[in-house]
Amino acid sequence: MRAWPIYITSFLLTSSLGVVFVFLEDVQVDNGLADWEIGVVAGTGFAAALVAQLLLAPLADRGRSGPLAVVAMVSGIVGPIGFAFGSTVGVLAVSRGLSGIGLGLFGLLARKALLGLDARGGGAKLGILLSTAVAGFIIGPVIGAVFEPLGFAAPFVAVSAALTFIGIPATYTILRAEIAAAPVDYSDLGRLLKRPKVQAAMIVQVVVYGFIGVFDATIDRFLTDLGASTRDVAVTILFVGGPMLVLPRIAGNLAERRGGAEVMLPALLVLIPAMVGYGVAGTVVAVTVFGLVHGSGESFASISAQVLVLEVTGAERAAVGAALLDTAGLTAATIGAALAPAVYGAAGQSLFLGSAALAVVLGLVAVLRVRQGSDLPLVPAKVERIGS
Repeated sequence: MRAWPIYITSFLLTSSLGVVFVFLEDVQVDNGLADWEIGVVAGTGFAAALVAQLLLAPLADRGRSGPLAVVAMVSGIVGPIGFAFGSTVGVLAVSRGLSGIGLGLFGLLARKALLGLDARGGGAKLGILLSTAVAGFIIGPVIGAVFEPLGFAAPFVAVSAALTFIGIPATYTILRAEIAAAPVDYSDLGRLLKRPKVQAAMIVQVVVYGFIGVFDATIDRFLTDLGASTRDVAVTILFVGGPMLVLPRIAGNLAERRGGAEVMLPALLVLIPAMVGYGVAGTVVAVTVFGLVHGSGESFASISAQVLVLEVTGAERAAVGAALLDTAGLTAATIGAALAPAVYGAAGQSLFLGSAALAVVLGLVAVLRVRQGSDLPLVPAKVERIGS
């Protein structure tokens, strides 16, 4: 299977989100939106991805990828166009929701196709997928800065056009991929939720994605307060995400070799100090330095959590396992993105210190759940080979 269309599409879908976040302050000022309204716009994409994944993941594990792939592509293409020309909270939120549905569904299908019939070697594949997604997010602001002279809508139209062009071969690749399909239903979600290892991985995703929501919804305003221009914001985000362009594949290999928990928990000891750093940083350069630490810790924490869940689900239930993990993360990201603008407006950089304190508490809970975890995977259901 040639995986490059999948990776490029993942890059483009997250690029559309990156373009949005670098212009959030402009959208707020130009349209006269309150802090809570821009919070709704920022959080809707995460919420839509969450709902789409949780409801439709069993279909992906059953091998019904065709309709889901079409919905993912159409949503991903239409979302940026709506955001480019929308001016009200409703239109902007719906557009963000469509982008979230596209990203969430495509993520499920991409993981399922890349894992194929066997979860072995999945750590590196998931790592590459994360790297391409992060690359899209941090290049998105650059795309926004480059196309900004052509008008606000230009970068969104450009990303949508690229998605239209590359989405067809990506969808075809997913439909042709050999996957391990099983009669998975919503009871499998409940069974997975009872596993301590899955719970620990979900808690770590709450830490990682919750802070992503906080960071994404406030970074433009935060850096602007420190004297940064739009181009400065784009460059800073590029440096913050730099480690995640190369480390996730390394982290995935390490987590698969040593065990997800052995890599996941120490990664928090890198991530949490970076959160504290944002709370005391006084310059754009300082934010960039702490961002490099943040990106490094996030690379290992996120991928090792995915590998930990994969140890329990195998390839057969990879979609529902990923959906549970992403549900935890995206719920936290939604709440973080929705609340962060208002909290930052009232408390400033103390927002980041509070996030770090919460992360410490959750990290301790994750340690306790891992210690109670079983190494035994779920008993496989009757597996069917689908694809060519």
